[in-house]
Amino acid sequence: MLLSCFFPTTVVCVDDKEDFLDRIEGEINFLNVTVKKFTDPYKALAYVNDVNRQNRLDCFDLAREGEESTSDWKSILLNINCLHREIYSFDRFSRISVVITDHSMPGMSGVEFSAGIADSGIQRVLLTGIADEKVAINAFNEGHISRFVKKLGENFADEVRDNISKSLIAYFKKHTEDLSKNLSVYGKTPLSDPIFASFFRNVCRHQDYVEYYMLDTFGGYLFLDTFGKPSFLCVLTEHEMENVISLAEESKEARPDVIAALKSKEYILASHSRSSQLPPIATWENYLRPARKLDGYQTYYFASVDSALLDLDCDNIKSFDMFRKRIAREISDSKVC
Repeated sequence: MLLSCFFPTTVVCVDDKEDFLDRIEGEINFLNVTVKKFTDPYKALAYVNDVNRQNRLDCFDLAREGEESTSDWKSILLNINCLHREIYSFDRFSRISVVITDHSMPGMSGVEFSAGIADSGIQRVLLTGIADEKVAINAFNEGHISRFVKKLGENFADEVRDNISKSLIAYFKKHTEDLSKNLSVYGKTPLSDPIFASFFRNVCRHQDYVEYYMLDTFGGYLFLDTFGKPSFLCVLTEHEMENVISLAEESKEARPDVIAALKSKEYILASHSRSSQLPPIATWENYLRPARKLDGYQTYYFASVDSALLDLDCDNIKSFDMFRKRIAREISDSKVC
């Protein structure tokens, strides 16, 4: 399944040995996460529950918003277009997505710690010794942990990286599934199209994107790199392309060359508005971009365009690079004190 959004989050690591925490941090830093380390499980548990209780992200409430019904189509459409409002706050980067904890710790076991996490969406990875494997399996079956890694395994570093990486995806997948349940009653969407998902992953792989947000149900996405530079993947289905052509023809405002370009399917109307409104038809020539075609569950036409066509307040975007520098300053100031 394609994710409705993805952005850098915080991974909490808990172990009574500081050098081991440093080792884990070194293994997973490349994943574009912020690592928070604790040697005291009681302080760690209080921190995890407090942060995620106070830091409620709007994008995780999309499927539950609406005045009367959680499956209200217009409400969901409007809220999808507001997914990206998270980009104006650093809070998204502080959100805890994964906790990795040792099982054998003084005062509280890793299973007890994981069971005490209030937010069921947080992915919980347990580090186990040889004697703890049965405990870990039972904890997994009971839903207290999401995954476990053998602490003394030969491929420990690789397994930690792999499990944290998969846990990050699982964290966002859970919320995407909540949204997809509401969208599925209106027909197939790119979220569940494996061909579109493969295409999307290739786009991400060949660019330096660290976060993305779904902008509409047809597959349009906003991308940000680590410095907060935005770009836009505009996507319209065959049906939506026909609707745009009909609007142009019936309005009498579109220029003949614009109508011809749209009918050729070699150009796409690329636009984004926070109010979900199309630009005035008389101005559509300014929004035409060369289109490419993709055949999946349905036919898609897409174009990658720059931020000029995005209805964003670019000056107020809070980037991951800015967040990391802020954290570094806070650490430096605390050492001085």
